[in-house]
Amino acid sequence: MRACAHLLAVLLVFGAPLAHAETDWFASVYSPAGTEIRADARVFTLFALLNRAGYDDGPLRREHPIPAYRYPPARVRVREALASADPSVLQRAQAFFDAHPVPLERYLALAVLLDEEEELPRELRHLGGLEPLLDRAEEKWPLLVLREETFDDYRAAMRSYLAAVDAPLQRARRLLRLPESGPSVRVVVNLLGAEGWVRSFRAGKGVVVVVGPSRTPDLERLVWEYARLMLPPQVGEQAQARWAAGPALLREAQGRGAREATVGEYAVALLSRALALAALQAPDSAYEAAHREGYFGLKTLAGSFGDTRPVDAWALEGLARVGSAQPLRK
Repeated sequence: MRACAHLLAVLLVFGAPLAHAETDWFASVYSPAGTEIRADARVFTLFALLNRAGYDDGPLRREHPIPAYRYPPARVRVREALASADPSVLQRAQAFFDAHPVPLERYLALAVLLDEEEELPRELRHLGGLEPLLDRAEEKWPLLVLREETFDDYRAAMRSYLAAVDAPLQRARRLLRLPESGPSVRVVVNLLGAEGWVRSFRAGKGVVVVVGPSRTPDLERLVWEYARLMLPPQVGEQAQARWAAGPALLREAQGRGAREATVGEYAVALLSRALALAALQAPDSAYEAAHREGYFGLKTLAGSFGDTRPVDAWALEGLARVGSAQPLRK
């Protein structure tokens, strides 16, 4: 039955005429191993709102005389269409953002969880007013039409992940000693976000990974985010308290562009990115690229996942090996 449901979802998304695009836009497709891949109306609406409010993040295509950014066609279309949309929605959104100046990740988490959880996590409850704001945007702005107009772009992005996502996720589960049966993974394609901006969240008994636009499936960041979420929380706690070389390495990493703010966050980023590269069976050039970005010793850490002990039992030993070698200079 599940195989039939998967086939039906594929036919709905990839075989229906554009006249039914709004209905099909919500449909999921499933990879051969059962990874769900879909678009999400709440995420679409949130990022449409953010783009109208001034969310400009993206690859820089021109720095002078004023910065200009490169966006994929779907994002360009939405931004152009909403430039003249009902300004009352934007005014209400700006007032809400002023009253709730929290990281974008929390807004995205709430958008993902609104239809998933009966009770929201405590740290998101103060954003409860976001749902009526999104409903207002749906009512006043032509978002249904814009979803139809960008349907083919979303469909192509979803299709690109179908054949590519299973093998690295399965290897990541094995490296983390997780059962093959779970947790389930849902990949949400978000073409209105910044290229390379990927975030993951727990939702029910599964994991949701929201991936931004990319020319090819962004498997490294997808698996990196998945691994970051699935690593035992003790890993970051232990590193924060006991990783002697962590503070110096974090300062060096931040100088190269790493965005982690604490030693614990940086340790989790190192381990999860090392696992992602191991799961992707990445070439040496990928490890060298990570090193230039401030993520040191990943080849060493990748080999550590062969340890039969749980990750939190050997993580500090692996991190100590990273700290024993001086980072290469630029």
